[in-house]
Amino acid sequence: MTAIPGARHGGRAGTAGTAGTAGDSGAVRPGGTAPLTVSRAGERVHVVHTGSRPAGWLGDLAGRLVPARPNETVVVVGAPSPGGGAEELCRSLASVLDDCREGPVRLLVLVMSAGALDEGEQSSPAQLISERWGLDVLAAAGPAFVTSDGCLFSSGPPGASGASGGWWHFSRSADPRRVGSYLPVPRWAAAVRRVGRQTVAGQVVEPVPAGLAVRPAGPAPVAAHTRPHAVVPERDRPQLILASPDVPVAALAVVTASLPEPVRRVLRLVSLDGRSLLRTGQALADLSGGGVSVAVGSPATIDETAPDGALACGAAAESHMVDAVGGSWRPLAQTVLCPPHEDGRGGRAYVTEWRAPGAAGRGTGPAELALGGHWTAVVTPAGLWIGPSGGEPPLVAMGRHPSPEGIQVDIAMPREAVDDSLWPGLDRLFGHLEPEVRERAVLHVEGTPDRRFRERLHQVAVRHGLRPADPRIHVQRDTHQRRLHA
Repeated sequence: MTAIPGARHGGRAGTAGTAGTAGDSGAVRPGGTAPLTVSRAGERVHVVHTGSRPAGWLGDLAGRLVPARPNETVVVVGAPSPGGGAEELCRSLASVLDDCREGPVRLLVLVMSAGALDEGEQSSPAQLISERWGLDVLAAAGPAFVTSDGCLFSSGPPGASGASGGWWHFSRSADPRRVGSYLPVPRWAAAVRRVGRQTVAGQVVEPVPAGLAVRPAGPAPVAAHTRPHAVVPERDRPQLILASPDVPVAALAVVTASLPEPVRRVLRLVSLDGRSLLRTGQALADLSGGGVSVAVGSPATIDETAPDGALACGAAAESHMVDAVGGSWRPLAQTVLCPPHEDGRGGRAYVTEWRAPGAAGRGTGPAELALGGHWTAVVTPAGLWIGPSGGEPPLVAMGRHPSPEGIQVDIAMPREAVDDSLWPGLDRLFGHLEPEVRERAVLHVEGTPDRRFRERLHQVAVRHGLRPADPRIHVQRDTHQRRLHA
């Protein structure tokens, strides 16, 4: 059996960039001697851990892969072996591997960071399992991620150790071969590969696991080369990742025109640094004559529920915003569609994917939340519009661009007296915003509010730590706070 060309792993792999410690992780502490335990997580799905039972995060991760496909067995390795080698892992898995060899299983999926890499002079776990048990093995040459929909992801930038990461297939009768960064291979992948690496109007276009990346030709920051390779792919659509918001729209039109119409229709623009791409998306929609989807924020790649040192981790495709001082928060709008001016909407962008305040999931369809009474909240590209039920956000609210510095909340003043049901509805809504979102929210009031409205809004703003844009409410808020601290 031949090792992966040029790929050696000098130490135990971790999932670089993983953050957080989720309670009892089950991971081996430095100097620990706890033996490995193998537990069944589902039909032909097993987890390797320390302690008597797997930690909650590991069980959840394995649950994304249940059940295994016919003729396959999945092994998720959550903790390194205390002895530090593939031999001990094989000994721990011997019973499972014996059953695989005697049964109908032909492929073992080893979800373990660097499971395809040799360590020093010792063969990789994938190679040992393939040689000794005669099984085909699929293993990662870099960090091993499981996406929320049960897909496998592993990647590294060009020229990185581990033969640029990815998933490798081992067989006793053939040399290892790289099968891809993201499995199963999505239907759009072939169209992206056909585009290949090229230069268009001074922009370098190249395939990456999530789709295509575009950056200016010539010297560029290291992140412009490496970060696009770490963006988590999505099964149903490719991303067009822009390293700079200043990419000429004509260059993007050439790139998108080279894709088949079904792929072009679902393609989404993504900003690597989180700056708004709405103007770019609108210009591209007008030039191409078709709607253009634009992501809000920059792509996040790591699910932070796994502890440091875990050998498998969840990967999230959700967008985050990062402000000027490095603080991170999740925008409510996730994707905005920019229609061409000729389609009758006047080029008015609208939200097509969003998340409810305080919820991790992604919503689709009308971005509307009922507040109770006669009031509703609509997710806008920059934040929220709050107004009478059945109302439609005005252009000023829908035209605000997303900003890394916070969300914009527009409150509409109805022509008639304000229904008191607004205030408990606002309290519930703002109470569900995450603290990092709430502290960045700015309130705007449409129309001319009377004194009573300003006072009630001031009370809500103080309760939830919001920042009104109306300077008169600022004065009242400051006076109130001085009174509280006197």
